[in-house]
Amino acid sequence: MTGGIEASVTLHVEIFDPKAMWDHAFGVYSGAQLGYKLHDPDDPTRLGNELHDEFVAMCGKRDDPDIAECLRMIFDPGESPPGVQIEDSSAEVVSLPSNDQYPLFIPDRGERTTDDMRCARD
Repeated sequence: MTGGIEASVTLHVEIFDPKAMWDHAFGVYSGAQLGYKLHDPDDPTRLGNELHDEFVAMCGKRDDPDIAECLRMIFDPGESPPGVQIEDSSAEVVSLPSNDQYPLFIPDRGERTTDDMRCARD
């Protein structure tokens, strides 16, 4: 097959625990970096501290994460899957919380409203 097929993948997610999201993103980041970093037996915490500091510079602190950067870290695998070339990735935070954007559906439980009563009298 010559040439490629261009495609776009979109995910919509709801963040209900930013700290758990940050923890997972840090795990993804540090796991990918461990193959390139060397363990220092004279200073066993150096590698962990270094990875943590690098991650905080990119994705913010656990108590105040950069949601978009954490999501990119989680969903962009870095290495392209076989047969695919990832061109770019982006993430943005929607300005409205999801329950303001998508109001909960409250089913009619048969309760009568004043409008129902007025119609019944007419």
